[in-house]
Amino acid sequence: MVDLHTLTEHSRHRILFECVSGSRAYGTANADSDTDIRGVYAQAPSEFIALLAPTALIADERHNTVYYSLRRTLELLAVANPNILELLYMPEDCVRFDSPEMRRLREVRAMFITRQCADTHIGYAFSQIKKARGQNKWINQPKPQSAPRKEDFCQVLTRAALAGLQGAPCRPVALECSEIELTQCHAARLEHAQDIYRLYDFGKTARGVFRGNSIALESIALDQESPRFVGLLLFNERAWRQAIDEHRNYWTWRAQRNEARWRQQEAGELDYDAKNLMHTIRLLLSGESILLHGWPIVRFTNSARSTLLDVRAGRFSYTQVMEMAAQIKARCAALRDRADLPEDCDAAAVDHLLRELTQSWEQRCL
Repeated sequence: MVDLHTLTEHSRHRILFECVSGSRAYGTANADSDTDIRGVYAQAPSEFIALLAPTALIADERHNTVYYSLRRTLELLAVANPNILELLYMPEDCVRFDSPEMRRLREVRAMFITRQCADTHIGYAFSQIKKARGQNKWINQPKPQSAPRKEDFCQVLTRAALAGLQGAPCRPVALECSEIELTQCHAARLEHAQDIYRLYDFGKTARGVFRGNSIALESIALDQESPRFVGLLLFNERAWRQAIDEHRNYWTWRAQRNEARWRQQEAGELDYDAKNLMHTIRLLLSGESILLHGWPIVRFTNSARSTLLDVRAGRFSYTQVMEMAAQIKARCAALRDRADLPEDCDAAAVDHLLRELTQSWEQRCL
């Protein structure tokens, strides 16, 4: 299997296209912007005649550099993926490497311009709003470095509470509010009940309830059940695993993020992720261009570029950006049915094109 180093250093004959993408292609880069590289690489048909299919994407850890296989590129073009469609319209100053196959693909790029393209641009645009909200939550509610503990998702019904000897009967309390030590207990599943376990105190000889990432269930001798029973454990495992996922996602984001991007939010100057909302407006304007002119916008200029830079700089309120997005979306809706475009892509034509481009590359390089 080809990795990024092998592709770029030892198998460059596979590379059909390579460009600088992202903000540097859009004309919205600033001093803190990363340099994103996107490319397309070829695979021989013989590579698919194997138990392990060849990979469709090769990237670095942070996905700043990403190469798509030719087959995957055409698959995504056929379903109007905005991120792949823009590769066919890259400004010349962004192209680092080109090939006869990629030039041929650009010659017929109009076959991928459909009404569906406008739909996907709008869909991707509004997904950026959702993403912005989620990341804004991370800014305002940062996660601690320590991962969520299983014990924090535990409630217990003590033996006394079950018998009604302590206040109202059968009222669970947080584990930390009880005198039960799970490290000194064994657990057995409560029949016909999910996520509820009987607890037995074995003192210092116990092996504990939690071992690794799961509850260790024990078989309790019948003569030990009554004297060692201390109550019921209610463990919300689903909530704990969700919290673990959110914690991992947060710290992955923290480790990989561009710190300059978040200064305004962390300083309390903005209540939204300006970069995500800039991409919302960028995608909507590009979708509108498809319906009006028959092509997406990659490099923004003049007033459109100024608007994007103002959004990114936080010069609009969240409400103003949402109003702007709603207006462009409404214009797209009015244009969609009148646009002289097919509804979607001709799958058979795309299949033929994949064969043509692959054969061209094989004859030229293999």
